[in-house]
Amino acid sequence: MRNLLLTSLLALLAACVPYAKDIRVKTEIGINADISGYKSYTWLETISTLDDPSGKWQPPGFDIAGEIKFLIDRELRKQGIHFSTVNPELAVSFQIGANMRALKLVKDPKSKQGVLINAPDAALMVVLIDTASRNIIWISKAEAEIQQGHDAELVRKRIDYTITKMFKALPKKSFF
Repeated sequence: MRNLLLTSLLALLAACVPYAKDIRVKTEIGINADISGYKSYTWLETISTLDDPSGKWQPPGFDIAGEIKFLIDRELRKQGIHFSTVNPELAVSFQIGANMRALKLVKDPKSKQGVLINAPDAALMVVLIDTASRNIIWISKAEAEIQQGHDAELVRKRIDYTITKMFKALPKKSFF
């Protein structure tokens, strides 16, 4: 009983990590999808989009796409799904995007009126496709505010948190 309580407490604390409070994840599993039947995958092309005409965004000092790919590999391996170039059952793709011109409506504390402010945001979408049917069987999307001025280690932690949270729904069967 004590171990169960300790595990529950640690899970609750992990869910409340301060550097991840703005990260929102939504995952959908395809109709009749059963991820446990897949054993291999291959990579499709990565797509990235950056809307930053003023050049305000600064890369965090490491290869973001490479880090995302590494973490997705890790999560798929946890499920017993391994990379293969010979007849893979799944194709994996992801898209990352950043919009430095995004706006957010906030309430001005003095006037109590709504005011639009610049709130740069980013999104990550990961897709798993059945290579035989070419159907999307799993898709997850994460959105967050861009945390400017933080070091590369914090950016890595946020990406790791996001991908871990996205893949928590992977072993589940479709709820449709």
